[in-house]
Amino acid sequence: MRLGLIIGALIGLAVATILIVHFGWRQVVDAALAVGWQGLAALIGIYLICLLLCAVAWRLLIIDAPRHAIFICLWARWLRESVGNLIALLPTAGEIAGARELSLFGVRPGMAGAGTVVDLTLELLSQIVFTLFGLALLITWYRGLQIGPWLVTGIAVSALAAAAFVLAQRKGLFRLLERLPETLDLKWAWTVLPDAEGIHAGIQTIYQHRARVLASGGLHLGGWVVGAGEAYVGLYFMGHAIAWSDALILESIAFALRTAAFVVPARLGIQEGGYILLGAMFGLSPEVALALSLLKRGREIATGLPCLIIWQSVESRRLWSRERRAKSPG
Repeated sequence: MRLGLIIGALIGLAVATILIVHFGWRQVVDAALAVGWQGLAALIGIYLICLLLCAVAWRLLIIDAPRHAIFICLWARWLRESVGNLIALLPTAGEIAGARELSLFGVRPGMAGAGTVVDLTLELLSQIVFTLFGLALLITWYRGLQIGPWLVTGIAVSALAAAAFVLAQRKGLFRLLERLPETLDLKWAWTVLPDAEGIHAGIQTIYQHRARVLASGGLHLGGWVVGAGEAYVGLYFMGHAIAWSDALILESIAFALRTAAFVVPARLGIQEGGYILLGAMFGLSPEVALALSLLKRGREIATGLPCLIIWQSVESRRLWSRERRAKSPG
């Protein structure tokens, strides 16, 4: 499986590189650099707002949460996205890392896993709602625009993935999640729990709190809408401003394409090709569309790399403390 992911990442990187070279890497880089530090700071600000919304949405799903759970969720969400964007060893690597942090900071392991499953479900469902809204705007305001089969396929795959994920929760997905943490030294955490307190029971408990689930889904939807501001602000600072509604349409469909390609590490090549196709609908040249994709990846590095450095520092301390306890007499 790792070999397949590595091959997929290399192919995606090759596609992205070919696109950038084909359309002129100097023009692409110049357009991205035109944003400047102010534009990058604005993108980071938008990301932090989305991060907070998603953290609060996650916090709502954790029943009997410990004190300061919002800060725990904020850290876990930051790590979850950083691992998913920059490491992506597995399609669920970020989610596993986030759930692990929740459990290490006091959330019951079963609830940490269950909360992660439900949170990811609501994130997918809200993304589909957001995409359908953007598609409705596209069809309403651009009646003469031909919608390509690639667009319909991307949205359909995204919707089917979400539906399959919801169905899998009822057919034993929690058992898979109980096995996956073994690779991250979490097996002990699941096995010490009674069966009634496992992931499956936790999922059912969360879904019984309908107000929390609806509020969490609403926050995720708000996060998608705010996240569309990255394209709007990025293009504005590049000198290729588009209407907010167009940015919303652009990002709503781009997010669907990224979700449909979840098996591709970091969506390499998929994001770049998607922005070229989508940008053309709003008069953006391939160079500008690629620059936008490059800018968003730059933001991911700027926000994700510090998180990974902090994470490794924390992990080193945990390992040192574990070895110290093991060596201590008695």
